[in-house]
Amino acid sequence: MKLWIDFLTPKQLLFFKPVWDEAERRGWRVLLTTRRYREIDYLTERLGVKAYVVGRHGGGDLYSKLKCGVNRMRRLLELVNSFKPDVALSTSPEAARVAFGLGVPHVAANDSPHSRAVAKLVVPLSVKLLTPWVIPKESWTHYGIGRDDVVWYKAIDPVMWLKHLNLNYIDEKLRNEISERKHTVTIRVEEVQASYMMSDKPTVLEEAIAKLSQRLKDSLIVVLPRYGWQMRYLKRRFKGLRNVYVVAKPIDGPALMKLSTIFVGSGGTMTWEAALLGVPSISCYPKELMDVERFLIDFGLVVRARSEELVDLVESLMSRIDEVKARQVELSAKLWGVMEDPLEVFMSVLEGFHSKT
Repeated sequence: MKLWIDFLTPKQLLFFKPVWDEAERRGWRVLLTTRRYREIDYLTERLGVKAYVVGRHGGGDLYSKLKCGVNRMRRLLELVNSFKPDVALSTSPEAARVAFGLGVPHVAANDSPHSRAVAKLVVPLSVKLLTPWVIPKESWTHYGIGRDDVVWYKAIDPVMWLKHLNLNYIDEKLRNEISERKHTVTIRVEEVQASYMMSDKPTVLEEAIAKLSQRLKDSLIVVLPRYGWQMRYLKRRFKGLRNVYVVAKPIDGPALMKLSTIFVGSGGTMTWEAALLGVPSISCYPKELMDVERFLIDFGLVVRARSEELVDLVESLMSRIDEVKARQVELSAKLWGVMEDPLEVFMSVLEGFHSKT
């Protein structure tokens, strides 16, 4: 059995790693491909992942995205044709197209039907789509896949790596800064180069970060950028504020979450990750609610706020943090108790292609 996995983001690497670890344990041959991307470069080295680096992130410009995607497909074509996989697994438009063109069954994994550009390019070319059970199948079928080919797993994506990977690295300087403060508020700034969130602003949370630093003087405000240019801008912007720490190098998210008093996210995955770890979590996602996020809000694990409401909400939660934290831990334990291990679902689906070869 030969399996090809293509991962484009840090989240995809963490999500798929338990799959290829288990595949290799079963004696399958696995081809791993990725692209040049700051946080992926860190994680592949940190986790000892040996993957072919094919192409790079296209940035925030549509022309550049398309050009990088086309060039990447050309290079993947030769590599994958030589490997001759029995099945491919990815969330990648390039991988889906190359697999389809070579007659290789492509299995997609996706929890983001709101990312329409990716879904339009990946879902119709996939023989199966694996997705969290809180996302209606109808969210996917209109992209061109049959209802019976949408496979649910009863978990949200961070369960995969929180259950199977040991992600505990955080640099000593940041750890020391956290230990010297009474509380830590961690803020993940928004995605500005994804097809569904493109913006020319470094972050809409800039003003909120500045206000929090003034109103929570005993707390450390840890800011997690997504891109190198974003990091450089934020470092300049908050230079001189002693209780604002802009993370310059990638770290293991779960390690930081466990040291955080409150987490503020403006994307999705890290907010859900923090919620599952029992950290009071606020979402400032500016677009329409995602299905997973709506589920976590209804469950009581995530609070939604507009950026202009954020400072008051953080102060309110901090004023009763012991009560808030206890409730968060209780609810996260309850959710863990009803979810399954998504790895078992993935291996069951992929094993089906083993029997056909």
